Amino acid sequence: MTQATGYDPEEPEWSTPFWERGGSNGNERPQEVASSSVQATPGAGQLRTNVAIVGASDSLYRELDNSAAEYGYRLIPRSELSDALANTPACDDTTSEACAEALAAYPGARLVVTLEGGNSVTITDAASNARWSATELTSGKQGEELLELVSQRADIAPWAMKAFRADDGRLYLSAGRANGLKAGDELAIHEPGTLVRAPNGQPITWRAGERVGTVRIGELFGSDLSALVPVAGQRPTPEHDLILIDK
Repeated sequence: MTQATGYDPEEPEWSTPFWERGGSNGNERPQEVASSSVQATPGAGQLRTNVAIVGASDSLYRELDNSAAEYGYRLIPRSELSDALANTPACDDTTSEACAEALAAYPGARLVVTLEGGNSVTITDAASNARWSATELTSGKQGEELLELVSQRADIAPWAMKAFRADDGRLYLSAGRANGLKAGDELAIHEPGTLVRAPNGQPITWRAGERVGTVRIGELFGSDLSALVPVAGQRPTPEHDLILIDK
């Protein structure tokens, strides 16, 4: 396998996703791509995972948004998520693995949580490509029960993200200060991993694929966008998993 050691702006573009289409003239500032939401920065060593919440009532969404950080999560802002869903044909069914995969690079959803009928929850994990059957919320404390369920599902894989290339030719990550990242952090680039299932088909764990390179967080824009700088090995594509390297 041939490995590149630097960033070549002449490399052929990936298939053009929705965030690269439209009226961009290449002069927009990176800040204009980032979410306008501002959340308290996590403490040192803490990471927050991006979660897309679909179908929650206004009151439940507010409850989740107020408590998500305590569980190690950051909710993707509703307006940002709505725009992404409207421009992603694969998300006609938000419970599908295809939708989770499409939202993984931008707006950076690790987990897609879909509520239907008020109490039925389906969770799909873009990192492991796991999809769990619908679960009914029964405790009467929907927010707390849902965040506990999300935590159980997320434990199947480590904190992982997907990179994307914007129309300025640079590599970006839909995560930043609000997730606990800082300039200089390095992430390992892994080939797609393997989902392990129990005999009854339930997802039980996930094994990361072969490590094929490293990138570094170069710049941070707003609260939830970072520019990536290739360090060694292959450059990431939307198929690769990026896992933070512990120091």
